Amino acid sequence: MSKYEKGDAKQTSLLDVLKKKMRQAREEAEQAKDEADEVKRMLEEERKKREDAEAEVAALNRRIVLAEAEVASLNRRMTLLEEELERAEERLKVATEKMEEASVNCDESERARKSMETRSQQDEERANLLEVQVDEAKVIAEDADRKYEEVQLNITSKPIPTSSSTIRLRTTHR
Repeated sequence: MSKYEKGDAKQTSLLDVLKKKMRQAREEAEQAKDEADEVKRMLEEERKKREDAEAEVAALNRRIVLAEAEVASLNRRMTLLEEELERAEERLKVATEKMEEASVNCDESERARKSMETRSQQDEERANLLEVQVDEAKVIAEDADRKYEEVQLNITSKPIPTSSSTIRLRTTHR
């Protein structure tokens, strides 16, 4: 082997080593590029997931704000309803007291009505009795008037008695 051949063999082997190293470097570069592309893709996926999560968090925050507003509105409504209930209970209490008072007044009026009815009935019975007594008194008075007229007629139609007849008349009257 000549020097040239030796140098040529060395060069070839050096070239082969360099080619091999270049090939390895190219493969490593392609592998690194593939890995970089994969990392870039994963980074994009993570960025997309983060954006989606941020959008979801924003939507949830909006829902929370709306829910808090609704809770506040319901609390205000509940307060108003409680106040209205208190007013209704007070009105019910007043109405119940008035109804109880009216019931007592009604009972008293009913007792008074019955008492007046009883008195009226008693007065009517007394009036009827008095009417009967007045009618009887009229009959007795008419009878007495008639007897008086008869006696007076008898007296005027008889002759004036003498002294003995006056005595007899006096004794009969006693």
